[in-house]
Formats: sequence, structure tokens, C-alpha cells
Amino acid sequence: MNPNYSARFKTFNPELIPSNSILTFDSAVSVGGAATEAMTVTGLLATDKILAVTQSVKGAANLPLLGYNTQVANGLTAVWSATPGAGAVIKVTVLRG
Repeated sequence: MNPNYSARFKTFNPELIPSNSILTFDSAVSVGGAATEAMTVTGLLATDKILAVTQSVKGAANLPLLGYNTQVANGLTAVWSATPGAGAVIKVTVLRG
């Protein structure tokens, strides 16, 4: 459904601004040393709804990202099967609204 259309009033408002935004953030590079690493993701809010987390750069050990947990302001914990090595970068896509 078009966010600018009101089903209740059957009108279209071209000046209506949607209240949600989809944003993407890149993390700082990983330091390695553990399979679970707290990544700095500048701009991420603790209240953002995560839509996707992907690995945009593999670390020195060339391992894939398995998942994530523990979302905080400006940070997210990334999980690999073993230490990814230094240099891994994750991309976080969120819904903010």
C-alpha cells in the first residue's frame, strides 16, 4: 500500500512524509582474536529494527559470518565459527522509525 494514500479518507497526500527510514551502516574493521566480536557500527541505535546483517569484507581467516546478537547504540556483536582474523567488516541494514 502506498504510504501517501489514506484508505480511510480515500485521498492521496503528496506532502505526507513516511515516518520510517531504511538505513545501512558499515562497521569498523574487526580486530580478530575471537569467534564472537563486538563490532563498532557508528550510527546504529539500540532501538533500530535490524533487517539484515551481511559481511561485506572477510577477515584474514576468510570465514563467513554466521550471525549476530546483542545490539547496542553504535555496536553489534558478530558471530563467526572461529576467529575471522583482522579486517572483517559487516554491513547492517535497519528500519528506523
